[in-house]
Amino acid sequence: MKKKVIFPLALILVLLLGTTLGTTAGYSQKITAWFYDIRINLDSKPLGFYSQPFIYNGQVYVSINDIAKNMGFGIQWDNQNKVMNLSSNDNNRFNINTLQYELDQKNTEIANLKFQLSQKKVELDILRDHQTSSNSSSRSLNSLENHLEDRFDDHSNRKTMRFKNYNVNQLSNDNIEVKMYADFDKDDSEWKNRRNSDFKDFIEKICDYINDDYDEDIEVIVYDDDKHRIAEYEYDESRDRLTEEYTSSSSSSSSDENDLEDYLEDRTEYTRHYNDGRTLRFDDYNISKNGSEMVISIDGDFKYNDSEWQDLDTSDFEDFIENICEEVADEFNRDVKLYVDDKNGTDIATFKYDEDDGRIVSRTYYHR
Repeated sequence: MKKKVIFPLALILVLLLGTTLGTTAGYSQKITAWFYDIRINLDSKPLGFYSQPFIYNGQVYVSINDIAKNMGFGIQWDNQNKVMNLSSNDNNRFNINTLQYELDQKNTEIANLKFQLSQKKVELDILRDHQTSSNSSSRSLNSLENHLEDRFDDHSNRKTMRFKNYNVNQLSNDNIEVKMYADFDKDDSEWKNRRNSDFKDFIEKICDYINDDYDEDIEVIVYDDDKHRIAEYEYDESRDRLTEEYTSSSSSSSSDENDLEDYLEDRTEYTRHYNDGRTLRFDDYNISKNGSEMVISIDGDFKYNDSEWQDLDTSDFEDFIENICEEVADEFNRDVKLYVDDKNGTDIATFKYDEDDGRIVSRTYYHR
């Protein structure tokens, strides 16, 4: 819609154009102006106006105040001289450039954050898959334990050897660890009078059964009713071969071994180890001969995930272990292999002590 409106020219020049040329006296004149819905764009972007543009004498008239503000110019009206001063505001342009740079930086940060978020989502999916796989593996191992307890709960070997519990774990090196807990003591006739070859065949059947589901090497540890380690076997999956790593003596420990066990259990320096402000207690020693070496098993009065073990200073602890091995090596003039178990019978460390060198030559820590 267009409207025809008549204004005095002087009023238009002062209010809309905002200035006159020079300082001559003002005068009035009637004009005819046409108002439409006039829109003005700057670089394809619409400008905003407080005063509505109009057409007069074929020309489009706009408020110079609005134009200056849209262009970022400073405005100063000199009423005495009737002069409007426009100033190109470099600071404004600088601020605009700064704001544009900061906007670009924020957009870059947003893009980076979106990328990091996508990466975290991928990591979360992997963790969920791993957790699902871990839970599935745990359920599978629990099922395997139940099957072993059902199928291999006893072994006829002169006398029937009964096994009341199996514990199966997959180690960090992917080996399968099997712990068998017998319903008899190492000094009972079931163990003392066993046929080693028949019992080894029994262990091999267990490994074959496990290997149907897990193509991994297998470590088998046999404990008596008092949780003393009485045998240890290793199954090499690639060669399908079982090796007997350790078996306790077929007869009871000698009086020398028993005496040394009592000696170690009675001395505070061998039942208490003070490590970084914490005390590790060891309540039980079991010593036996195995070929050319002595085997020691010591039971801790703590769990492997307790702070006493997790925050262990291994250097101090190995001094403690080395003193124990030295006592046994001096007594029997043999190398020593020492196992450390926690209060639940979980293997937490193994050490080998060379009697000739008088020092620990190898060590392995578990669950740390």
